[in-house]
Amino acid sequence: MAGVFIHITGNALPRLTQIANTSGEPADVLDDIGAFLDMDVTTRFLREVTPEGRKWEQSQAAKDRGGLTLTDERNLAGSVTHNVNGNTLEHGLGEKYAAIHHFGGEAGRNKSVTLPARPILGIAAVQETEINDIIADWLI
Repeated sequence: MAGVFIHITGNALPRLTQIANTSGEPADVLDDIGAFLDMDVTTRFLREVTPEGRKWEQSQAAKDRGGLTLTDERNLAGSVTHNVNGNTLEHGLGEKYAAIHHFGGEAGRNKSVTLPARPILGIAAVQETEINDIIADWLI
C-alpha cells in the first residue's frame, strides 16, 4: 500500500480494546471498519473532497476533459483497499503514486510539476462517528 498511515487513538480505542478482550478476536469489527473506510474514500473520490469535506483543487486534466480530479481511468480510486491482520487494520491505496496526490509535491520529469495536496485518506469527525457506531453495534 502507499505510504500513508493513520494510527487511531481517541474514543474508539477503549471500545476496540473491550471488543478484543471480550471476543479475543477483533478481526470482524476491524473488517467492518475497513469496509466502511473503503466506501467512504470511494464516495469522496466522486465528490472530490477531503475526509473533512473540503473540496480538492481541481486538476488541469479534469478541467481539460470535463471530468473528475484524480479519476481519469479510476486506477487510484479503484485501488482503495483494506487488510486485517490480527488486531491491526491497514487501509490505503494500492497505487505507488497515491502519496504524491495525498500530500502534494513535485512530480514529473525533473520535478517540473508541483501538485497540490489533495488528502484522500484520513479520519475526520464524520468517519470517527461512523467508526464509533460500528463499534457500538458490536458491543450490543
